[in-house]
Amino acid sequence: MKQEQRYNIFKRTHKGLRSMLFDAGAKIQQADFTKPKQAEGAMDVIKQTTRSFMYHLSKEDRILYHSVILYAPYIVAMIEQTNKKDEKLATSIDKIIEQYKGLTTKNEMVSFGFELQAAFFEFTAAVLQHMNKEETVINELLWSNYTDSQLVALEVEMMKQSTPEDCTWYTGKILKELSNPEIIIWINGIAEHASSTIIEKLISTTQRVLPIDRWQMIRGKFVSRNEQTNKAAA
Repeated sequence: MKQEQRYNIFKRTHKGLRSMLFDAGAKIQQADFTKPKQAEGAMDVIKQTTRSFMYHLSKEDRILYHSVILYAPYIVAMIEQTNKKDEKLATSIDKIIEQYKGLTTKNEMVSFGFELQAAFFEFTAAVLQHMNKEETVINELLWSNYTDSQLVALEVEMMKQSTPEDCTWYTGKILKELSNPEIIIWINGIAEHASSTIIEKLISTTQRVLPIDRWQMIRGKFVSRNEQTNKAAA
């Protein structure tokens, strides 16, 4: 079976994270750091982006790596070492951002902008490499040892560990970056394995984060768990 026909457990999350990275990169390049309002806007977007990726590392990666470590412990250990570097880069960005409130001159603010931009782009490069390794190395391990149905069930297990706050800020950010068909296919695809509570939470989050015109286009197109069960029995 071709790879593109297998269930890619990283696809939606990585699409959202990449969009966040690129949007934040554009924001930081456009910002005039001598103007506090623009600087704060850029820094807020950057903090949200690094926070989202750190969540991905701490929650999703930890569960997925645990699922394949028995099959390739050395590969997982190598990637986890890379993850530690990513964490250090994210921490260094936070430390740089903290310095802005102590700046007093325009020259200091301009220099700060260049320093923050360089640090964020280094972080971006590392994160893109990280996601590429997951979509190749980790996915190959998952596909070799799990069926697509098991991967969907594994994704649902990760969702069960999400708090309402996680769903609001993290899942919501991911959902905003997906196309309407992707959202419908994803939610309907996991409905067979997820509880009605999880599905309702996802649909509610989707309604909250999408512009009203997009929501109007997809509302009513989600299949309930009972309907999934009836389809399977037919």
